[in-house]
Amino acid sequence: IFEATVDNARTVLQIDNARLAADDFRIKLEAELAIRLSVENDIAGLRKVIDDTNMARMQLEGEIEALKEELIFMKKNHEEVTMGPGGGALGVTVEVDAPKTQDLGKMMAEIRAQYDALAQKN
Repeated sequence: IFEATVDNARTVLQIDNARLAADDFRIKLEAELAIRLSVENDIAGLRKVIDDTNMARMQLEGEIEALKEELIFMKKNHEEVTMGPGGGALGVTVEVDAPKTQDLGKMMAEIRAQYDALAQKN
């Protein structure tokens, strides 16, 4: 009877240990599932970011191509204008309003005459 009681207690102890181990594994499984869901959500978010970035890149590449075409057109237009009739002259006339040049000798003579007149008055 004593051996049967010890065997029974040992069996109950093994069952309790197995139950505790099962509970530990269940808790660990739930934690791992939560981590897995979090990682999957992060991956989905990162995929969306990649898609958005690729769309922005494609849009920018389109803008670059349009700007390159515009640059080529502007260069061609510039060459046509500068190499057009007149041998490169653009037909632009520039007038400068500058004071007429005066004879310095004449100005010196006028100043000398003014000083002579002042000297004779005094």
